[in-house]
Amino acid sequence: MVSLSVLDVALVAPGGTARQALHDVVATAVAADTCGYHRFWVAEHHNSPRCAGSSPAVLISHIAAATRRIRVGSGGVMLTNHAPLTVAEQFAVLQSLHDDRIDLGVGRATGGTDSSTLLDRALRRPPQARAEFPQLLDELVGFLYGRWPGGHEFEELELSPALPVPPGVFVLGTSENGARVAATRGLPFAYGAHLGPKSRPAALDRYRSAFTPGPLGTSPHVIASVNVQCADTDEEAERLAHETTTARFRQKHSATSPGVVLPEARERYLVGRMLDDMQLVRGAPATVAAGLQRLGTALGADEIMLVPYDITAEGRARTLRLTAGAWPHPTAPDRPAVTSQT
Repeated sequence: MVSLSVLDVALVAPGGTARQALHDVVATAVAADTCGYHRFWVAEHHNSPRCAGSSPAVLISHIAAATRRIRVGSGGVMLTNHAPLTVAEQFAVLQSLHDDRIDLGVGRATGGTDSSTLLDRALRRPPQARAEFPQLLDELVGFLYGRWPGGHEFEELELSPALPVPPGVFVLGTSENGARVAATRGLPFAYGAHLGPKSRPAALDRYRSAFTPGPLGTSPHVIASVNVQCADTDEEAERLAHETTTARFRQKHSATSPGVVLPEARERYLVGRMLDDMQLVRGAPATVAAGLQRLGTALGADEIMLVPYDITAEGRARTLRLTAGAWPHPTAPDRPAVTSQT
C-alpha cells in the first residue's frame, strides 16, 4: 500500500480573507499530522487574489512549529524565481529548526496565474529562466548536498548553516521535460495529476525509463497529487463536489468577468465541464480508498498526495480524517536520506 500525503494551495474562500486562508492551511496541517499522513506540502503562487501562499518558506516554518511528526515542505518553490543559494539557506534553517523533517519540492514555472511578463519583471525573473532550470537545480543540490558537477564555480562556497542531514529535494512537474530533469539527477518526481490530465501521462514513462541512479537516489520515486473529496456517503460527497466547484467557478468568473452574470443553464454546464475535466476522486471513505488505489496503480505511484477539495478547513479535515480511516496504512517509511555532504 502506498503512503498518503497532503498538498494545500492556500485557496481563499469566496467572501473570505487571505488571513483566514493561511490559518486554515495550518489547521489542515494539524489535522493531517493527527491522522497520520506522511507529508504536508504548500505551494508558491503569485498575482492571484484567490491564493494566499506566496511564501512557502515562511508558511512551512509556521506549520512545522504547529505540528509534531509529519514531514513539512514545498510543493513547490518555483526555483526560477529565486537564487538557489537563497533557497538552500532558507531550507537549511528550516531543517535545523524542525527535527530534520523538511522537504524541498521545486518547479520551474512562475507560480503565477498567467505567463505575464510584468510578473516576470517584478520577480526579476530573466527571460531564459525556464531553460536554466536544470542548471539552477544543480546549484541547489550542490549547496545542500555538496554534490557539484566537476569544476563548478560555486563548489568552494559553504552552506550556512551546515547540515548533517539535508532536506529531501523533489522535482515537480507535469511534462516530460520536468520528468527528464528529475530522472537524470536521480531525484524523486512529484507529478501534478490534480492540475488536470486523467490518463497515464507520458511524463511518468519518461521518468522511469530515463532514471539514472545517483548519490541522491537509487530508484525512481513517484508522488502523484490528486483532488479528493470524502464524505459519509457517495451522495453527500457528490453534492459537496458540485457546491465547491460552483463556488470556485463563480469566484474565478467574477474576477475575470466582473459584472457579467451567466444564465443558470450555462453556469451548470460549465461547472459540469470543470468536474468532468479534473482529476477528482470523490465519494464515501470506501469509494475514495478504492479510487485512490486504482489511480496509484494506473500511475505507478509510490505515494499519493491528496489535495483536499473543499473551501473550508473543516471540510478539508473531514476529507483527510475519513480517507485515513479507510486506508490501511496512511504513512510509510521515507526514502533513505543522504547523511553526508562529502
